Amino acid sequence: MSRSKRFMAGLLTGYGSIAANIVFTMASIPLALHYLDKEHFGLWALAAQVNGYLCLIDLGMSGAISRFIADYKDEVNGGEYGSHLLTGGLVYVFQGGIIAVVGIGFSWFAPTLFAIPTHLADVFRSLLMLLAGMTGLSVALRSVGAPLWAFQRNDVVNNCATLGTITSLFLLWFGFRSGWGVFGFAIAQLPSLLGSPLVHFWVCHLNGYYPAAGQWGKPSLVIFKRIFHYGRDNLLVTLGSQLVNASQIMIISRWVGLDAAAAFAVATKVYNMAMLLVVNPVAAAAPGLTELHVRGETKRFVQRYWELIALTLAASTLVATGLAIGNRSFVSLWTHGSIQWPWAGDLVLALLLVLRNLNGNFVGLFGLIKNWRPVRFIYLSEGLVLIPSAIGLAKPYGIVGVLVASLIAHLLVTTLFSAWAAVRVIGSPIRVGKSLVVSLGLIAVASTIGWTGAHASINSLFMLATTIGVTLCASGLIWHLILPLGMRLELSTRLNGASVMLRKYSGRSA
Repeated sequence: MSRSKRFMAGLLTGYGSIAANIVFTMASIPLALHYLDKEHFGLWALAAQVNGYLCLIDLGMSGAISRFIADYKDEVNGGEYGSHLLTGGLVYVFQGGIIAVVGIGFSWFAPTLFAIPTHLADVFRSLLMLLAGMTGLSVALRSVGAPLWAFQRNDVVNNCATLGTITSLFLLWFGFRSGWGVFGFAIAQLPSLLGSPLVHFWVCHLNGYYPAAGQWGKPSLVIFKRIFHYGRDNLLVTLGSQLVNASQIMIISRWVGLDAAAAFAVATKVYNMAMLLVVNPVAAAAPGLTELHVRGETKRFVQRYWELIALTLAASTLVATGLAIGNRSFVSLWTHGSIQWPWAGDLVLALLLVLRNLNGNFVGLFGLIKNWRPVRFIYLSEGLVLIPSAIGLAKPYGIVGVLVASLIAHLLVTTLFSAWAAVRVIGSPIRVGKSLVVSLGLIAVASTIGWTGAHASINSLFMLATTIGVTLCASGLIWHLILPLGMRLELSTRLNGASVMLRKYSGRSA
C-alpha cells in the first residue's frame, strides 16, 4: 500500500473513531446526568484528570519507542529493530507496575488534597485505585502494538478504538442501570483495555511486523539510554501539555466547586471533540512525514508540513466559528438546561482552538525530526504561568477566569516561542500571518453573533440554525483566503477523483 493510501486509511478510520467518540459523548453525558448528581459527575471528571497525570510516569518513553522503531522498520529481521522492540517492552511492563503502585498510594491522600467532601472521600479513593490499576495494565501492554505506528497502520488502531468505544457505551448504560454509579465510567473502558492489544498482536503477527524467530536481537542498555534521552525531552513536552490542558478541572474543583467542575467538563466536550477532528489529519500524516525525514527527502518534507499547517489552520477556523456561536445553545439543549455556560467561555475556547492547533504543529515538528530540545520547555513554561494565574482568577471570576488565564499563558509563552523555534527547520511562520488574521476576524464576527444571541435570550434552536448558516458561509472564505492555491487545486483533484470512484461504485452496486 502506498504512503498516500495509508494516510487516507488512517485519516478516514481516524474520523470514524472520532465519530464513535462523539456518539459516546453525546449519549453518555445525558445518561450520566440522569443517573448521577453533579457532585458525582464532577468527581469522575476530577479522577480522570488526576489519572492522566499518572501516565507521565512513562517518562516520555511511549512516543520515543515508536519513533525509534520507525528508523529500523525497513529491516525487521536486522536485529536492531527487534532489540528496540524488546527493550521497549521491558520498559513498558516496569512502568505499568510503577503507575499502578504510585496511583494506589496517592489515592489515600487525594481526597484531602482536593478538598473532597467527607461523604464522597471513599468513593473518590476507590475510583482512583481502579483507574490506576487499569492504566498500569494498559501501559504494560503498549509494546504489543508499537510497530503499527512505524508501519503507518493507524487504521488498525483507529478501528479498534471505534469498536471499543461503541462497546463501552453499551457497557456504561448497563453499568448505570445495574447501579454501578460513577464506577461505570471506569468499568466501561475494559473492552478497549483488553481487546485492543489482542487485535494489535494478531495484525502485527500476520503482517510480519515482528521479527522472525532468532532475529529479535537482545534488550540493550545502550538502546535504553538513547530512547531515554529522547524520551526525557518528550516527557518535558508531555508534562507541560498536561499542565496546560488538564489542570483546569483540578483548579476549578478545588477553588470553585465540584458543580462548577462538572459544568466545565460538560461544556468543553464540543471543544475537545473539535480538537480531535482537527488533529486527526496531523496524526494520520505523522508516520508518512517521519518516513520522508528518515529517508532524507527534506524539501518534500518541508513542503508537506506547510501544507499540513495550512490545512490545520483552515479546519480550526471553521470549527472555531461554529463553536463561538453555537456551543452555549448546544450545551443548554443537550443537558436540558441543567448546565448553563457563559458566552465569554465560548469566545476563549474558539481562540484557544485555533492557537493551540497552529502552535501544536510548530511544536510537534520537533518530535517528527527526533529532536525535542528546542521546544522541550515551552509547554512546561506555559503551565507554570497558567497555574498561578488560573488560581488567582478562579475565585473572583470562576470558570471564565480560568479560561482567560489559559489564553493569556498560551499567548505569552507558546505562541511566541514555538514560532521562533520552527523558523530554523521550516522557515518563517510569517507566511501564515495573513491566514491567521482572516481566522481571527471570522471568530470575532462569530463571537459577536453569539453575544447577541446570549444577551437577547434568543431561542437555542434558532442559534444552532444560525451556527450552521454562518459556518457554511465561512467555509467559502476559508477555502479562498486561508488555503494556498496549490493546495486548493490538489484538494479539488483528489475530491473529484473520490467523487468519480464513488459514482462508479454506486453504479455497480445498483
